[in-house]
Amino acid sequence: MENTVSALLTPVVGGWPTLVVGDYSVGVIRLVTLIRERVNHLLFASVELLPPEMPVPPPPLNGGWSQNFGSDRLCVGRTVLPLADAIAWYETLKQGQAVVPGRNFPVTASRLAPEPDYNGFTILPDPPPFSPAWHGRPRLHRLVPMEALAEPVEAIRDGATEIESYIRAREWLRQHIHFDLLAYDDWLGSGVLILPNPLLRDCRVRIADRSAAGETIEVGGTPRRGANLSTLNLMVEEFRAGAPAWRAAGTPNALGRFRVPAPSQVAAVRHDLSCRVRGLLDHEAPGFFIRSIRGAGHAAPGRVREVAPPRRTPSAQPQRVFVRPLHTPSAKPPLTALRQLEELQRARAERSGQFQPAEMPLTQRTVRLLENDREGTVALICSLIASARSQILFVDPYLDADDLQEFATAASYQGVAIRGLINPRPGRNRRADVNGELFGDQMLEKIAAFRDPAQEFGDIDIRVSKIRRLHDRFLQVDDVVWHSGHSFNRMGKGEISLITLVAQPAETRDVLAEAFAEAEPFETYWANRPSLKWSLRQKVVYLLRRLAKWIERPRDAQPQETGDD
Repeated sequence: MENTVSALLTPVVGGWPTLVVGDYSVGVIRLVTLIRERVNHLLFASVELLPPEMPVPPPPLNGGWSQNFGSDRLCVGRTVLPLADAIAWYETLKQGQAVVPGRNFPVTASRLAPEPDYNGFTILPDPPPFSPAWHGRPRLHRLVPMEALAEPVEAIRDGATEIESYIRAREWLRQHIHFDLLAYDDWLGSGVLILPNPLLRDCRVRIADRSAAGETIEVGGTPRRGANLSTLNLMVEEFRAGAPAWRAAGTPNALGRFRVPAPSQVAAVRHDLSCRVRGLLDHEAPGFFIRSIRGAGHAAPGRVREVAPPRRTPSAQPQRVFVRPLHTPSAKPPLTALRQLEELQRARAERSGQFQPAEMPLTQRTVRLLENDREGTVALICSLIASARSQILFVDPYLDADDLQEFATAASYQGVAIRGLINPRPGRNRRADVNGELFGDQMLEKIAAFRDPAQEFGDIDIRVSKIRRLHDRFLQVDDVVWHSGHSFNRMGKGEISLITLVAQPAETRDVLAEAFAEAEPFETYWANRPSLKWSLRQKVVYLLRRLAKWIERPRDAQPQETGDD
């Protein structure tokens, strides 16, 4: 029987032994190029083979889409060709002799090399960025640029975040090819042959029968119309604490499913789908099952805290903060030997570090450069503060009531403690604002307002260091520490500011905690402040400094009261 089936499955092209007659009907060529000085530079090319059950896309109006951006012209084309012609076009691209389909217009590309270096395919662990959801994890053959890209291509790639015309070009490309090509160095200037699974529309693993003693695992998917599954083989393997445990393999039934009993509750599994003729068709790395979900559903986000703008910017819009219930950690499941081993492995990984790609989308930025964007700076700091579950600590010698109003009110969980460590200059104690209010009286008023139970803050504790031990500024959000050279009331204004995540914050937290413990409460400091004698010389110097700042201000700016002087 196997010999009969294999004899019927003949290759489409002699050089591609795993391409089988009947698996695909047509090939869709998508070609993205950049034209400069009548040279057609390759940005990206794909040849997608469609299974017979998939509809053929209609030809685009005027053969494609194009748009001018400065001296460059971007072109996106989509052409449907018979299967053999589409593969032949891919071969010409591999050899550096491709032309725009339907036109005698050469495509210029860097020297391309095949990967794999034979006519076979690979399967990525995650779908490529240009692949639609119905592809699943397609088989790929790639053409990789082996030399530097052409100057126009490098220019649009390097200027896509800074030069206005290239920024617009990047967005235009994203809208027409449905992925951000200029953000993927590994796909820019390349070609790819895409083969969706010809037999199954998808391939997944699920628990068909749940039990604490033993479970039944089902792997497989929905067959495509007219697919012959007799040559398929499905393999499922359990992993426990990163090590393989048991493995089972078999042929799917007519519905494309294969079931196997597990000896106990399953931790993580992986699967392979292979064919005796086509080779590997699908592969999934070990993954965990979601056995339960705990959440608040669509409950109300919490009480709204109305936040008035700080006094130094009275024209700013008031803010609304949704105060969420006090964060309570979810209950941990009963400890087993497997869970304990996984905890120990995580602890080892955190201690020794892990290798991660630089472009991981969830990697937190550790350095922020801020310049001439006060609004964006305030939004950034407020977003950091909004994540606090237990405490916020401001360390800034010039922290004032306006800073607390602008930043501390962003705390969005009930019971978050607000702490501050300041060291005001003596001359600031007698300085009044335009309404005649002293700095200390404003701070006392703000502390009292924050202690109002209606605000739902935790402990409010602002302290004054007796000896100025800390020159720089710090923001501690729970156990995370950010460092900055500028005060909070100056960050993001005319001068360049950096706010940096402290990579190893334990020692910094200890120093901050020690300095905070040595400091005295602001109420005590203000009540016992020494009375300063009035000095005509000091008054004249102060007024001259204020006048100089007013003269040097930007023409469109309003005079502001600043504490960092």
